[in-house]
Amino acid sequence: MTLGLLVSAAVLFRVGLTDTLRALTFGGRVMGVVFLAGALVETVAAAAVFDYWGKRATRYAGQCVLLGVVIVAVTSLMFLILQWEGGYHAGLFWLWVSLVAWSAWALWEVSRHKVWREIPHPKSFATGVALSALIGSASVAYSAMYTPYVAPPKVPFMVAFGKPTLNPARTTLYVPAHLTFRNEGSISIFVVGTQWSATIWPSTFREKGTGLTRRRDELGDGWDTHRHEDFNAPARLLTAGQITSAGSRLDPGDDFSKQAVIEVPLKDTGQGRVQLAATISFIRADRCKLANSYPQSIEYSWNTDSADRKHVWDAPSWLANPGDDFFRYRSRIYRSSAIMNMTQAPDWAAMWWVVPKWREGRLFAPGDTIPYMQVHIARDPDSREVVSEDEQEPYGMKTRSTSVDQPVALLRRAAEKP
Repeated sequence: MTLGLLVSAAVLFRVGLTDTLRALTFGGRVMGVVFLAGALVETVAAAAVFDYWGKRATRYAGQCVLLGVVIVAVTSLMFLILQWEGGYHAGLFWLWVSLVAWSAWALWEVSRHKVWREIPHPKSFATGVALSALIGSASVAYSAMYTPYVAPPKVPFMVAFGKPTLNPARTTLYVPAHLTFRNEGSISIFVVGTQWSATIWPSTFREKGTGLTRRRDELGDGWDTHRHEDFNAPARLLTAGQITSAGSRLDPGDDFSKQAVIEVPLKDTGQGRVQLAATISFIRADRCKLANSYPQSIEYSWNTDSADRKHVWDAPSWLANPGDDFFRYRSRIYRSSAIMNMTQAPDWAAMWWVVPKWREGRLFAPGDTIPYMQVHIARDPDSREVVSEDEQEPYGMKTRSTSVDQPVALLRRAAEKP
Protein backbone atom coordinates (compact mmCIF):
# COMPACT_ATOMS: atom_id res chain seq x y z
CA MET A 1 0.00 0.00 0.00
CA THR A 2 2.78 2.42 0.92
CA LEU A 3 4.82 1.66 -2.18
CA GLY A 4 1.94 2.42 -4.55
CA LEU A 5 1.16 5.72 -2.83
CA LEU A 6 4.79 6.85 -2.89
CA VAL A 7 5.26 5.95 -6.58
CA SER A 8 2.18 7.96 -7.52
CA ALA A 9 3.30 10.82 -5.24
CA ALA A 10 6.67 10.94 -7.02
CA VAL A 11 4.93 11.14 -10.43
CA LEU A 12 2.54 13.88 -9.29
CA PHE A 13 5.39 15.82 -7.68
CA ARG A 14 7.40 15.76 -10.91
CA VAL A 15 4.42 16.78 -13.04
CA GLY A 16 3.22 19.40 -10.55
CA LEU A 17 6.61 21.06 -10.04
CA THR A 18 7.31 21.19 -13.78
CA ASP A 19 3.91 22.68 -14.64
CA THR A 20 3.90 25.11 -11.71
CA LEU A 21 7.20 26.59 -12.88
CA ARG A 22 7.09 26.12 -16.67
CA ALA A 23 3.57 25.47 -18.00
CA LEU A 24 2.79 27.77 -20.93
CA THR A 25 -0.71 28.67 -19.73
CA PHE A 26 -2.30 29.94 -16.52
CA GLY A 27 -4.55 26.89 -16.30
CA GLY A 28 -1.55 24.61 -16.67
CA ARG A 29 0.19 26.28 -13.73
CA VAL A 30 -2.96 26.03 -11.61
CA MET A 31 -3.10 22.31 -12.35
CA GLY A 32 0.57 22.10 -11.41
CA VAL A 33 -0.29 23.41 -7.95
CA VAL A 34 -3.19 20.92 -7.74
CA PHE A 35 -0.86 18.04 -8.59
CA LEU A 36 1.65 19.20 -5.97
CA ALA A 37 -1.18 19.20 -3.41
CA GLY A 38 -2.13 15.71 -4.55
CA ALA A 39 1.48 14.55 -4.13
CA LEU A 40 1.51 15.96 -0.59
CA VAL A 41 -1.75 14.17 0.29
CA GLU A 42 -0.44 10.88 -1.08
CA THR A 43 2.79 11.24 0.94
CA VAL A 44 0.78 11.84 4.11
CA ALA A 45 -1.44 8.86 3.20
CA ALA A 46 1.65 6.66 2.79
CA ALA A 47 2.71 7.58 6.34
CA ALA A 48 -0.85 7.02 7.60
CA VAL A 49 -0.79 3.43 6.30
CA PHE A 50 1.51 2.36 9.17
CA ASP A 51 -0.74 3.97 11.75
CA TYR A 52 -4.01 2.60 10.31
CA TRP A 53 -2.70 -0.97 10.15
CA GLY A 54 -0.90 -0.47 13.44
CA LYS A 55 -1.97 1.22 16.67
CA ARG A 56 -4.46 3.62 15.02
CA ALA A 57 -3.30 6.45 17.23
CA THR A 58 -4.49 9.04 14.71
CA ARG A 59 -8.23 9.43 14.25
CA TYR A 60 -8.11 10.29 10.55
CA ALA A 61 -5.50 7.77 9.38
CA GLY A 62 -8.07 5.70 7.49
CA GLN A 63 -9.54 8.75 5.76
CA CYS A 64 -6.05 9.84 4.67
CA VAL A 65 -5.38 6.42 3.18
CA LEU A 66 -8.75 6.43 1.38
CA LEU A 67 -8.19 9.91 -0.04
CA GLY A 68 -4.68 8.99 -1.20
CA VAL A 69 -5.93 5.84 -2.94
CA VAL A 70 -8.73 7.79 -4.66
CA ILE A 71 -6.21 10.34 -5.96
CA VAL A 72 -4.01 7.55 -7.33
CA ALA A 73 -7.00 5.92 -9.04
CA VAL A 74 -8.23 9.15 -10.66
CA THR A 75 -4.85 10.50 -11.81
CA SER A 76 -3.43 7.20 -13.08
CA LEU A 77 -6.65 6.46 -14.98
CA MET A 78 -6.51 9.97 -16.51
CA PHE A 79 -2.89 9.47 -17.60
CA LEU A 80 -3.71 6.04 -19.05
CA ILE A 81 -6.71 7.34 -21.04
CA LEU A 82 -4.72 10.28 -22.41
CA GLN A 83 -1.88 8.05 -23.55
CA TRP A 84 -4.20 5.36 -24.94
CA GLU A 85 -6.24 7.88 -26.94
CA GLY A 86 -3.05 9.40 -28.32
CA GLY A 87 -2.01 5.99 -29.65
CA TYR A 88 1.32 6.15 -27.79
CA HIS A 89 1.95 2.82 -26.08
CA ALA A 90 5.56 3.41 -25.10
CA GLY A 91 7.20 5.61 -22.50
CA LEU A 92 5.31 5.44 -19.17
CA PHE A 93 2.32 3.54 -20.54
CA TRP A 94 2.93 0.44 -18.43
CA LEU A 95 3.45 2.54 -15.31
CA TRP A 96 -0.09 3.90 -15.70
CA VAL A 97 -1.40 0.36 -16.26
CA SER A 98 0.35 -0.82 -13.10
CA LEU A 99 -0.98 2.10 -11.04
CA VAL A 100 -4.53 1.55 -12.27
CA ALA A 101 -4.29 -2.13 -11.35
CA TRP A 102 -2.76 -1.22 -7.99
CA SER A 103 -5.49 1.34 -7.24
CA ALA A 104 -8.18 -1.26 -7.99
CA TRP A 105 -6.57 -3.58 -5.45
CA ALA A 106 -6.09 -0.73 -2.93
CA LEU A 107 -9.73 0.38 -3.22
CA TRP A 108 -10.83 -3.19 -2.62
CA GLU A 109 -8.52 -3.39 0.39
CA VAL A 110 -9.77 -0.19 2.07
CA SER A 111 -13.39 -1.05 1.25
CA ARG A 112 -12.89 -4.41 3.00
CA HIS A 113 -12.03 -2.44 6.15
CA LYS A 114 -15.02 -0.09 5.61
CA VAL A 115 -12.88 3.01 6.00
CA TRP A 116 -15.67 5.39 4.93
CA ARG A 117 -17.62 4.62 8.10
CA GLU A 118 -14.98 6.49 10.11
CA ILE A 119 -15.37 9.74 8.16
CA PRO A 120 -17.17 12.20 10.52
CA HIS A 121 -18.77 14.28 7.75
CA PRO A 122 -18.81 12.15 4.57
CA LYS A 123 -20.92 14.61 2.56
CA SER A 124 -18.58 17.54 3.29
CA PHE A 125 -15.61 15.33 2.48
CA ALA A 126 -17.07 14.33 -0.91
CA THR A 127 -18.12 17.92 -1.66
CA GLY A 128 -14.63 19.25 -0.98
CA VAL A 129 -13.02 16.67 -3.28
CA ALA A 130 -15.56 17.36 -6.05
CA LEU A 131 -15.16 21.15 -5.72
CA SER A 132 -11.37 20.92 -5.99
CA ALA A 133 -11.66 18.80 -9.12
CA LEU A 134 -14.17 21.24 -10.61
CA ILE A 135 -11.94 24.28 -10.02
CA GLY A 136 -8.94 22.53 -11.56
CA SER A 137 -10.94 21.36 -14.58
CA ALA A 138 -12.41 24.84 -15.12
CA SER A 139 -8.94 26.41 -15.05
CA VAL A 140 -7.62 23.98 -17.64
CA ALA A 141 -10.71 24.38 -19.84
CA TYR A 142 -10.44 28.18 -19.72
CA SER A 143 -6.75 28.15 -20.62
CA ALA A 144 -6.68 25.29 -23.13
CA MET A 145 -10.04 25.78 -24.89
CA TYR A 146 -11.67 29.17 -24.28
CA THR A 147 -8.59 31.41 -24.47
CA PRO A 148 -7.29 29.97 -27.78
CA TYR A 149 -10.82 30.24 -29.21
CA VAL A 150 -11.26 33.94 -28.40
CA ALA A 151 -7.63 34.90 -29.02
CA PRO A 152 -6.56 33.66 -32.45
CA PRO A 153 -3.16 34.86 -33.71
CA LYS A 154 -3.24 38.12 -35.66
CA VAL A 155 -0.08 38.47 -37.72
CA PRO A 156 -0.45 40.95 -40.61
CA PHE A 157 2.15 40.19 -43.26
CA MET A 158 3.18 42.61 -46.02
CA VAL A 159 5.73 42.92 -48.82
CA ALA A 160 6.11 46.00 -51.00
CA PHE A 161 8.41 47.71 -53.49
CA GLY A 162 9.96 51.09 -52.74
CA LYS A 163 10.93 53.79 -55.24
CA PRO A 164 13.51 52.34 -57.66
CA THR A 165 16.70 54.06 -58.81
CA LEU A 166 18.70 53.73 -62.06
CA ASN A 167 22.45 53.29 -61.98
CA PRO A 168 24.54 55.94 -63.81
CA ALA A 169 24.96 53.68 -66.85
CA ARG A 170 21.17 53.09 -66.94
CA THR A 171 21.74 49.34 -67.17
CA THR A 172 20.50 48.31 -63.72
CA LEU A 173 17.55 49.17 -61.53
CA TYR A 174 17.98 49.28 -57.75
CA VAL A 175 14.56 48.42 -56.29
CA PRO A 176 14.01 48.69 -52.50
CA ALA A 177 12.04 45.81 -50.96
CA HIS A 178 10.09 46.20 -47.71
CA LEU A 179 9.07 43.07 -45.79
CA THR A 180 7.37 43.09 -42.39
CA PHE A 181 5.10 41.04 -40.18
CA ARG A 182 3.67 42.19 -36.86
CA ASN A 183 2.01 40.41 -33.94
CA GLU A 184 -1.21 42.34 -33.35
CA GLY A 185 -2.85 39.57 -31.31
CA SER A 186 -2.65 38.80 -27.60
CA ILE A 187 -0.64 35.55 -27.95
CA SER A 188 3.12 35.30 -28.45
CA ILE A 189 4.39 33.20 -31.36
CA PHE A 190 7.60 31.35 -32.22
CA VAL A 191 8.93 31.72 -35.75
CA VAL A 192 9.59 28.30 -37.28
CA GLY A 193 10.98 29.71 -40.53
CA THR A 194 10.85 32.60 -43.02
CA GLN A 195 11.86 33.08 -46.63
CA TRP A 196 11.75 35.87 -49.17
CA SER A 197 12.92 36.02 -52.76
CA ALA A 198 12.88 38.27 -55.81
CA THR A 199 12.61 36.68 -59.25
CA ILE A 200 12.53 38.17 -62.72
CA TRP A 201 10.23 36.64 -65.33
CA PRO A 202 11.26 37.80 -68.83
CA SER A 203 8.39 38.31 -71.27
CA THR A 204 7.44 39.76 -74.63
CA PHE A 205 4.34 41.51 -75.89
CA ARG A 206 1.92 39.27 -77.79
CA GLU A 207 -0.21 41.47 -80.04
CA LYS A 208 -2.90 38.91 -80.88
CA GLY A 209 -3.06 37.51 -77.38
CA THR A 210 -2.99 33.95 -76.16
CA GLY A 211 -5.70 31.48 -77.09
CA LEU A 212 -8.48 30.17 -74.90
CA THR A 213 -6.77 26.80 -74.47
CA ARG A 214 -3.61 28.33 -73.04
CA ARG A 215 -5.51 30.67 -70.74
CA ARG A 216 -7.58 27.76 -69.46
CA ASP A 217 -4.47 25.64 -68.82
CA GLU A 218 -2.72 28.47 -66.98
CA LEU A 219 -5.73 29.09 -64.75
CA GLY A 220 -6.19 25.37 -64.18
CA ASP A 221 -2.55 25.06 -63.07
CA GLY A 222 -3.01 27.85 -60.53
CA TRP A 223 -1.18 30.54 -62.50
CA ASP A 224 -2.31 34.04 -63.38
CA THR A 225 -3.02 34.33 -67.06
CA HIS A 226 -1.89 37.40 -69.03
CA ARG A 227 -3.45 37.44 -72.46
CA HIS A 228 -1.01 39.82 -74.19
CA GLU A 229 2.11 38.97 -72.20
CA ASP A 230 4.11 35.93 -73.24
CA PHE A 231 6.53 34.54 -70.65
CA ASN A 232 8.74 32.80 -73.17
CA ALA A 233 12.02 32.56 -71.24
CA PRO A 234 13.04 30.84 -67.97
CA ALA A 235 12.83 32.82 -64.75
CA ARG A 236 15.99 34.01 -63.01
CA LEU A 237 16.57 34.44 -59.33
CA LEU A 238 17.61 37.97 -58.32
CA THR A 239 17.94 37.62 -54.55
CA ALA A 240 16.70 35.49 -51.63
CA GLY A 241 17.07 35.32 -47.87
CA GLN A 242 15.39 35.04 -44.47
CA ILE A 243 13.30 37.82 -42.93
CA THR A 244 14.36 36.87 -39.40
CA SER A 245 16.26 34.00 -37.80
CA ALA A 246 14.52 30.68 -37.17
CA GLY A 247 13.26 30.23 -33.61
CA SER A 248 12.73 33.95 -32.91
CA ARG A 249 9.94 34.85 -30.47
CA LEU A 250 7.47 37.56 -31.43
CA ASP A 251 5.49 38.99 -28.54
CA PRO A 252 2.25 40.99 -28.90
CA GLY A 253 2.95 44.45 -30.30
CA ASP A 254 6.38 43.54 -31.72
CA ASP A 255 7.29 43.19 -35.38
CA PHE A 256 10.05 41.84 -37.59
CA SER A 257 10.99 43.93 -40.60
CA LYS A 258 13.57 43.70 -43.34
CA GLN A 259 14.71 46.31 -45.85
CA ALA A 260 16.65 45.08 -48.87
CA VAL A 261 17.64 46.31 -52.32
CA ILE A 262 17.03 44.21 -55.43
CA GLU A 263 19.34 44.69 -58.42
CA VAL A 264 17.38 44.26 -61.66
CA PRO A 265 19.47 44.06 -64.86
CA LEU A 266 17.72 45.81 -67.75
CA LYS A 267 19.50 43.94 -70.52
CA ASP A 268 17.62 41.01 -72.09
CA THR A 269 14.63 41.30 -69.75
CA GLY A 270 12.15 42.21 -72.47
CA GLN A 271 8.93 43.51 -71.06
CA GLY A 272 9.45 41.35 -67.97
CA ARG A 273 8.11 41.33 -64.45
CA VAL A 274 9.83 41.37 -61.07
CA GLN A 275 8.11 39.25 -58.43
CA LEU A 276 8.71 39.77 -54.72
CA ALA A 277 7.46 36.81 -52.66
CA ALA A 278 7.73 35.85 -48.99
CA THR A 279 6.60 33.06 -46.66
CA ILE A 280 6.45 32.91 -42.87
CA SER A 281 5.61 30.00 -40.57
CA PHE A 282 4.97 30.14 -36.82
CA ILE A 283 3.46 28.28 -33.87
CA ARG A 284 1.51 29.61 -30.87
CA ALA A 285 3.65 30.07 -27.76
CA ASP A 286 0.70 29.21 -25.49
CA ARG A 287 0.37 25.72 -26.99
CA CYS A 288 3.95 24.56 -27.41
CA LYS A 289 7.54 25.68 -27.68
CA LEU A 290 10.65 24.72 -29.60
CA ALA A 291 13.89 23.65 -27.96
CA ASN A 292 16.31 26.44 -27.12
CA SER A 293 18.80 24.74 -29.46
CA TYR A 294 16.52 25.18 -32.51
CA PRO A 295 18.32 28.28 -33.90
CA GLN A 296 21.65 26.38 -33.76
CA SER A 297 20.27 23.10 -35.14
CA ILE A 298 21.03 23.94 -38.79
CA GLU A 299 22.26 21.00 -40.90
CA TYR A 300 23.47 21.12 -44.50
CA SER A 301 23.13 18.66 -47.36
CA TRP A 302 26.66 19.48 -48.49
CA ASN A 303 30.07 19.02 -46.90
CA THR A 304 30.83 22.45 -45.46
CA ASP A 305 34.51 21.52 -45.05
CA SER A 306 35.11 20.68 -48.72
CA ALA A 307 36.16 23.30 -51.24
CA ASP A 308 33.51 22.30 -53.78
CA ARG A 309 30.75 21.86 -51.16
CA LYS A 310 30.09 18.29 -52.26
CA HIS A 311 26.51 17.05 -51.87
CA VAL A 312 26.46 14.28 -49.23
CA TRP A 313 22.82 13.44 -48.42
CA ASP A 314 19.32 13.80 -49.84
CA ALA A 315 16.08 15.11 -48.40
CA PRO A 316 13.01 12.82 -48.16
CA SER A 317 11.70 11.95 -51.61
CA TRP A 318 8.35 13.69 -51.01
CA LEU A 319 10.14 16.98 -50.32
CA ALA A 320 12.92 17.26 -52.93
CA ASN A 321 14.51 15.37 -55.80
CA PRO A 322 17.73 13.41 -55.25
CA GLY A 323 20.73 15.70 -55.57
CA ASP A 324 18.87 18.88 -54.58
CA ASP A 325 20.76 20.85 -51.93
CA PHE A 326 19.10 22.11 -48.76
CA PHE A 327 19.65 23.15 -45.19
CA ARG A 328 17.38 22.24 -42.30
CA TYR A 329 16.44 23.39 -38.81
CA ARG A 330 14.69 20.91 -36.54
CA SER A 331 13.57 20.57 -32.93
CA ARG A 332 11.39 18.43 -30.75
CA ILE A 333 8.13 20.18 -29.88
CA TYR A 334 7.45 20.58 -26.17
CA ARG A 335 3.74 20.78 -25.40
CA SER A 336 2.11 23.24 -23.02
CA SER A 337 2.15 20.94 -19.98
CA ALA A 338 4.22 18.12 -18.51
CA ILE A 339 1.13 15.88 -18.60
CA MET A 340 0.95 16.10 -22.39
CA ASN A 341 4.70 15.63 -22.78
CA MET A 342 4.55 12.45 -20.66
CA THR A 343 1.46 10.89 -22.25
CA GLN A 344 1.82 11.84 -25.94
CA ALA A 345 4.30 10.63 -28.53
CA PRO A 346 7.10 13.13 -29.25
CA ASP A 347 6.70 15.23 -32.41
CA TRP A 348 9.33 17.19 -34.31
CA ALA A 349 9.12 20.51 -36.14
CA ALA A 350 11.36 21.07 -39.14
CA MET A 351 12.05 23.90 -41.55
CA TRP A 352 13.72 23.02 -44.87
CA TRP A 353 15.23 25.49 -47.31
CA VAL A 354 15.52 23.58 -50.59
CA VAL A 355 17.77 24.85 -53.41
CA PRO A 356 16.64 22.73 -56.39
CA LYS A 357 18.88 21.89 -59.33
CA TRP A 358 17.78 22.46 -62.91
CA ARG A 359 15.95 19.59 -64.58
CA GLU A 360 13.89 19.38 -67.74
CA GLY A 361 10.59 21.14 -67.17
CA ARG A 362 11.85 23.54 -64.49
CA LEU A 363 10.67 27.13 -64.77
CA PHE A 364 14.15 28.52 -64.15
CA ALA A 365 17.15 28.48 -66.46
CA PRO A 366 20.00 25.94 -66.37
CA GLY A 367 22.55 26.94 -63.76
CA ASP A 368 19.93 28.96 -61.91
CA THR A 369 17.50 28.05 -59.11
CA ILE A 370 14.40 29.21 -57.27
CA PRO A 371 14.59 28.13 -53.59
CA TYR A 372 11.51 27.19 -51.60
CA MET A 373 10.75 26.65 -47.92
CA GLN A 374 8.91 23.65 -46.49
CA VAL A 375 7.74 23.59 -42.86
CA HIS A 376 5.99 20.67 -41.19
CA ILE A 377 5.59 18.53 -38.07
CA ALA A 378 6.74 14.91 -38.17
CA ARG A 379 6.68 11.81 -35.99
CA ASP A 380 10.42 11.28 -36.34
CA PRO A 381 13.46 13.58 -36.34
CA ASP A 382 14.23 12.88 -40.02
CA SER A 383 10.75 13.87 -41.29
CA ARG A 384 10.00 10.51 -42.87
CA GLU A 385 6.46 10.40 -41.42
CA VAL A 386 4.75 13.80 -41.58
CA VAL A 387 1.55 14.29 -39.57
CA SER A 388 -1.67 15.51 -41.18
CA GLU A 389 -3.01 19.07 -40.95
CA ASP A 390 -5.60 17.95 -38.36
CA GLU A 391 -2.82 16.52 -36.19
CA GLN A 392 -0.86 19.77 -36.49
CA GLU A 393 -3.83 21.87 -35.36
CA PRO A 394 -3.19 21.46 -31.57
CA TYR A 395 0.15 23.24 -32.04
CA GLY A 396 -1.40 26.24 -33.78
CA MET A 397 1.09 26.08 -36.65
CA LYS A 398 0.36 28.53 -39.47
CA THR A 399 2.18 29.13 -42.74
CA ARG A 400 1.37 32.27 -44.73
CA SER A 401 2.63 33.48 -48.07
CA THR A 402 2.26 36.72 -49.96
CA SER A 403 3.71 38.24 -53.11
CA VAL A 404 3.65 41.32 -55.30
CA ASP A 405 4.93 41.86 -58.83
CA GLN A 406 5.60 44.85 -61.05
CA PRO A 407 6.47 45.13 -64.77
CA VAL A 408 10.02 46.24 -65.37
CA ALA A 409 8.66 49.08 -67.52
CA LEU A 410 6.71 50.56 -64.57
CA LEU A 411 9.69 50.25 -62.23
CA ARG A 412 11.90 51.99 -64.80
CA ARG A 413 9.38 54.78 -65.32
CA ALA A 414 9.18 55.30 -61.54
CA ALA A 415 12.97 55.50 -61.39
CA GLU A 416 13.07 58.14 -64.13
CA LYS A 417 10.58 60.40 -62.39
CA PRO A 418 12.15 63.13 -60.24
